[in-house]
Amino acid sequence: MRFKKLIVFISIPLIVFAIAFFALAGTGKDEEKGKVEEAEIVYKGWLRSWEGVNLVLTSHQGPSTDAYKVLAKEFEELTGATVQVIDESWTDLLGKHLAAAAAGTAVYDILTFPYIWFGHYVEGEMVEDLNDWFSKTELVDPNYGMDDWIPAILDTYGRYRTGFFKDPDALWSVPYKFDIYLAQYRTDMFEEAGIVDSSGKAKPPETWDELLEDAKILAKKFPDMKPVVFPLSVDDPMVATFVPLIASYGGEIPMPWYDENLYPKFHGKPGVDAINYLKKLLPYMPPDVLNFDYDKVNTQMAQGLAAYALNWNAYLPVLVDPDKSKITKVVAFDLSPAGPNGRPQGLGGWQMSISKDSKNKEAAFQLLQFLSGKDKSVELALAGGSVARYSVAKILRLSRSIHSIHSSLKQCQMLQPVVWIGAGRMFRGLLRSVSMISCWALLRRKR
Repeated sequence: MRFKKLIVFISIPLIVFAIAFFALAGTGKDEEKGKVEEAEIVYKGWLRSWEGVNLVLTSHQGPSTDAYKVLAKEFEELTGATVQVIDESWTDLLGKHLAAAAAGTAVYDILTFPYIWFGHYVEGEMVEDLNDWFSKTELVDPNYGMDDWIPAILDTYGRYRTGFFKDPDALWSVPYKFDIYLAQYRTDMFEEAGIVDSSGKAKPPETWDELLEDAKILAKKFPDMKPVVFPLSVDDPMVATFVPLIASYGGEIPMPWYDENLYPKFHGKPGVDAINYLKKLLPYMPPDVLNFDYDKVNTQMAQGLAAYALNWNAYLPVLVDPDKSKITKVVAFDLSPAGPNGRPQGLGGWQMSISKDSKNKEAAFQLLQFLSGKDKSVELALAGGSVARYSVAKILRLSRSIHSIHSSLKQCQMLQPVVWIGAGRMFRGLLRSVSMISCWALLRRKR
């Protein structure tokens, strides 16, 4: 009897506390919403004043981030917020983001990252589920245009369907920069070497075998130049270059590196054939090409030191900028070549989301929409951004690369290296490293 009374005496205070706690929690949410709604709307009926708020976006160096800086300045002028875009070498970003998350420093508001790092950010609980934010009508851009994203791109950069997170509806991020691995070539050198179509115009190679024959012709015509250059430095550049090769030589799409049991298979016939092809092509590349990353390849082309290259489309604005390139009038773009197994195109790129640690999530969400929404997409593309929206593809006829990129999107078969799974699932990353280093070592042995 005494025990029953004790339960009653303890339960009543607990119930009262629980009711008070949830009432206060609800009040807090209402107050937070009220504060947001009190903020003055300053742009197109949705963007609010964020006077005195400091926001930090962290990303990599390059033309895409430069384009986002332009829009960030506009956001500052409209809202009164201060936006700092930190751009640095992409090789340093993951470590810095992980360290900030572990320390809980709340130094970042918007995180950008390549989708091969996706696992770290989702399984490490570093980013917000954007579905929760797009449900907040008081903050949402009604013309954001979620259905204007190219579905395969939004799915790749926004949904996470591996590791420990199986929710197919969660939206962890939106595209920041989509990338297709494309070919770039000098029309003047091809025409001077006689590599032309029936109309006498430069004819880029459609297959890897054609590229090898073209390289021989170009090397003979221009003996002082190594005509071909690929990103082949150890790490991501080697993987990005090798993926479309191994896939076009019979590697399984979308994952040629290992099977469903994580057993490596890159050393099979498709991988051997692809490596042997690269060995044949190496004599027509610079002697130190195994140290070339994306930036170095882009510089090589921009300075007019090569006739044919592969690189991500996000680097193309440099080649058509007269202030940065010597080949603006003669550079053209095409798909990467085909092999016996077809002409699959490699898809890469970056995404952005709201940091879990941000102290200004409402403002960060509006900044994210402003940067990635439909209304500013053409302006972003004109500034050098890489935008995966239907509206941009329909409107823009500004670059000689747009046709190649659009064609690539139609043919793209989601060639991805290996998703770097975070939180104790690094074995896949290890396999990626082993496969990449093995490819690089085989090529180095030939040198």
